[in-house]
Amino acid sequence: MKLKQELPGWELYQVHIDKYHVMFWFGDCHCLLNVAFRFSYCASDGSISYVYDVQAPGDRKSLAVDELLRRSIAAVEAHDERRLDLIFDSGDVLQVHDSPEMRSAWFYRYDPKDRRRTVWVVDDIEPEEA
Repeated sequence: MKLKQELPGWELYQVHIDKYHVMFWFGDCHCLLNVAFRFSYCASDGSISYVYDVQAPGDRKSLAVDELLRRSIAAVEAHDERRLDLIFDSGDVLQVHDSPEMRSAWFYRYDPKDRRRTVWVVDDIEPEEA
């Protein structure tokens, strides 16, 4: 299944921060984007722009994604096999960066009705397929 067809309409429900992952939960927590390496966020008006390195040491990390909560993905664009843009209906962009050294970002969807699970990995998607 292609990400460009599957992800639009997913509404960001919650964001969980763990020491080794940032988890973006969509659709009443039935869809997950798990990021273990890095992502960037850029508000459409330019007021917010940063890169969040999940594995980086230090105590100066900050995360501001509240503007994305309850917003839906409008489009998906792949720059290459390691960078995927999720463009929200507000115009804000969450860019997922996959590590060249490990599988570090994946999407997981669970359908509670038929208990079907689907998993996509960022590096499994070619730019023209996204």
